This record gives sequence, C-alpha cells and structure tokens, in this order.
Amino acid sequence: MRKKSRIVILLFGALALLIATGCAGTKYVPKGTVTCPANITWNVVPQADITSFSCTVAEFKKKPAVIFKVGVKNISNKAQRFRVQIYLLEEGKAVGHLVPRKGKPPVLKPGQEKVVTCPVIKATQLPTKLEVVIKTISID
Repeated sequence: MRKKSRIVILLFGALALLIATGCAGTKYVPKGTVTCPANITWNVVPQADITSFSCTVAEFKKKPAVIFKVGVKNISNKAQRFRVQIYLLEEGKAVGHLVPRKGKPPVLKPGQEKVVTCPVIKATQLPTKLEVVIKTISID
C-alpha cells in the first residue's frame, strides 16, 4: 500500500512537471542588442532574426516622435521579404515597415541584413510595453 502511494505521488508530480513545461512555448530572444527600456513581447518568424533594436525620443520631420530602429536578418536559405510591426500597447498606437521597402525584386538574400527606421509621430515618451511582430510576406 505504501509503495502504491509513492508511485501515485511520483506520477502526479511527473504529470504536473510535464504540464508546466509542455504548455510553455519557447520564447524568442533576439541575438542582437536591444536598447529599449520597454517590456517587449517578440513574435518573430523562424526565417528572421533581430540583429538590433532601439527606441529613442527625437524629432522626425520637425515633429516629436518615438523612433524605433530595427535590424532584420534573413536566416533562411531563400530570399525573403519581411513585414515589421511594432505595437505600443498602452498608448494604442502602432507602426509598420516592409523590409526591404523597395528593390527589384524587393527581398533580403540569405544572410543579408537591413536596418529600418520606424517613427511613431506625436509620441512624446518611450513606451512601457511593446509587441514586435516580424512576418514573411509574398514576393510575387
């Protein structure tokens, strides 16, 4: 009887551990430097990597703005085009950019990196919570 209760406790412990670790997805961690004090949630496709990310308050075209600089690298084995979207969750604002913006064809070759600037006009202070989304888009 005592041996059965130990086995049951061991099974419940193993099940709890499996549930706790199995349900938690792997979080993306940028390989480059991140110089932004916000709490950032990353949602990045496996074909891309963030090589740099920064946010500053400055003027953009003579208006106050929070300026994001995002370095995106194509780590897949084929040419890709990416869409960068940055959501300022508490401010209710968002900004986006295509990487690369133009070209013939507008793609990043494997291993190629591009840094883009994404200004949020009329934002006067750094955000506290962000969501950064990088997706691949069709190049046809």
